[in-house]
Amino acid sequence: MNATQQHMLDLYRTAQHGEPAPPAPGRDDWQAVREFRTWREFRAVVDENTATRRARWAALLRLLRPAARPTGAAPARTPSLSSSAARRDAFQESADSRSDVLGRPAQCG
Repeated sequence: MNATQQHMLDLYRTAQHGEPAPPAPGRDDWQAVREFRTWREFRAVVDENTATRRARWAALLRLLRPAARPTGAAPARTPSLSSSAARRDAFQESADSRSDVLGRPAQCG
């Protein structure tokens, strides 16, 4: 029996007893996620070990993430079309020069 079938059975039973209907499955999932996040933040305040561990983790992530540019900074330089074409040609030449064990060209298709 899946969650929808169980919900339909619960609706039938509550209708027979004149009770209010239960909530639909999955309706309060995001509320549960928010409550868990709030509980975790509360535990971080109460338990200083957790708070220290979180601070270390956040510092590590700050080091690993790319630095955010200021709003007035110039966008990153993209390679020009001619340099990418030159790289593609160089790759094609190196692919053409490869061969397998028997000396045949190693090309697919």
